[in-house]
Amino acid sequence: MELRLTRQTCAPPRSFRAVRRSDREDLAILLYAAFRGTLDDEGETFSGALVEIDRTLAGKYGDLLIDCSFVAERGEFLVSACLIGLAEPGTVPLVVFSMTRPDDQHQGWARFLLQRSIDALIDRGYDRLQLIVTDGNEPAQRLYESLGFESIDPP
Repeated sequence: MELRLTRQTCAPPRSFRAVRRSDREDLAILLYAAFRGTLDDEGETFSGALVEIDRTLAGKYGDLLIDCSFVAERGEFLVSACLIGLAEPGTVPLVVFSMTRPDDQHQGWARFLLQRSIDALIDRGYDRLQLIVTDGNEPAQRLYESLGFESIDPP
């Protein structure tokens, strides 16, 4: 899916910050919790989630745009995260992960962090954002469509 970027009208301010490379383990915990038991769960383990986060931080999906990727935390746990990557200069940024802990879903966290990422991308001169969503992941598809993302043909 792809979105032509426009400034976002966000929900009331929420506590969030830019992602840090030191969030590695907390991101893996969040990834494991967010995808466990969902349509996208392929039987991954926490160890597998840690490997995936390490690969993401190492550039599997391109450079992680730290200043356009955000997390929300409550206490010692990450509640939600939106990670944005860029395969190479001149390409369209990609939502690598949008994830929220199961107990915190349906509270607007994913929307809020994605909107913050969109505004940060605009501030850096980007005009489009892409993502991949699993066919049948209705909640995610509804969220992305409500923000204006449209289906595109894969390259």
